[in-house]
Amino acid sequence: MLHGACSMSCLFCITENTLSEMTPKQVEEVLEIIKGRDMESVVFGGGEPLQWRYSLSHSINLAKTMGLHTQVGTNGVGLTPNVIENLNADRYVIPLDSNNPQVHNYLRKGFRKHYDIIKGRLKYLTEGRIPFTISTVVCKINLDMLHEITAFLLHLWEKGARIHAWHLYRFLPLGRNGFKNADMLNISKNEYFDKTEEIKKRDLPFFVYRRPNMQLSKEVDFFWVEDGHIKIGSQVWREKKSPYCLCK
Repeated sequence: MLHGACSMSCLFCITENTLSEMTPKQVEEVLEIIKGRDMESVVFGGGEPLQWRYSLSHSINLAKTMGLHTQVGTNGVGLTPNVIENLNADRYVIPLDSNNPQVHNYLRKGFRKHYDIIKGRLKYLTEGRIPFTISTVVCKINLDMLHEITAFLLHLWEKGARIHAWHLYRFLPLGRNGFKNADMLNISKNEYFDKTEEIKKRDLPFFVYRRPNMQLSKEVDFFWVEDGHIKIGSQVWREKKSPYCLCK
């Protein structure tokens, strides 16, 4: 998590305003930790990683020299063709929360035509045969729209898209926006698992991962900075602290 800043204000954002900005040196330290733990991949995220004031391409190249698979988790706004060429990451993680423009744009506040931006980015990635992953935050508003997203992703696949995976995140009432919008967006575990199970049962040509609570993931860990100190999610959570109450 390079920093907490973002040009958007998505209704379900779980990022806290207390996140500090990583320096390139701290990124290098995190990469060393990741490599030392025999992890294979790194996702540069935020906030919005493309708003990081340092050279993201340099950090990506450094990760590659260390043998790590590199990904950029972005809202897509700044992911222009020139930026993609400059970054040269192995994969990009792009959001799509509904194939209905009005619903997607309502959830992804900040740019009136964010849905059109995402469609354009996906078209470029598909035509360029550049690998990408789709992320969807499953909430009360889009709970019944997952099959429409499925149909759209299959359409992209048929056009040659190199879709690695589709991540289905359950809405969590955390962070700067998720907490205050909990009543409007919250769904039960049963609702989440029932709807995502319908997707999991389909024989899709790409991976589908359910992410009910990334804090508890055995496959993923989080790294961020507060007060000049690198924090590691698994260590904080073992102490039964909130991952967004970034205490040393």
